[in-house]
Amino acid sequence: MLLNLTWLIPGLPLLVSVFIAVLLLNFSKTMNRLTKPVSYFIIISLTLSEIINFILFKNNISGNDTFFGSNLVLVIDRPALIFSESIGLIFLLIMLFSVAKLERRSGYVRYFISLGLLSALVYLFSFSGSLFHNFYDPLMSSIDKTGISF
Repeated sequence: MLLNLTWLIPGLPLLVSVFIAVLLLNFSKTMNRLTKPVSYFIIISLTLSEIINFILFKNNISGNDTFFGSNLVLVIDRPALIFSESIGLIFLLIMLFSVAKLERRSGYVRYFISLGLLSALVYLFSFSGSLFHNFYDPLMSSIDKTGISF
């Protein structure tokens, strides 16, 4: 049951970022004035992804899931969940710091859209199960064996 929700981890930031990008293309003046709601909307989507990721990690869920019913298979295991959780927290901190410190100028909404898309792509990359999985797997396994518990 929980494994079927895995597609939401990269899916939420991806869908929200694409939705806001479409709105920005159609209503650029209005969307550029709505900097706080746009940034909060993307931050909330990333936070929900992190919560789902943490729930999967705590319940030791592993297996394979398909992304939007396509040929893209998400490989979910403990090292991938640790990696995606840490990367997601970094993106969340970057977004929160950006809301607090950046001036709302032209390009602010595009900046948050690109952060949302980049976080979704990193989530997809961490669950890819491809060659990259072989590179970070030994590192994450050694961290996991040291007894780090959340």
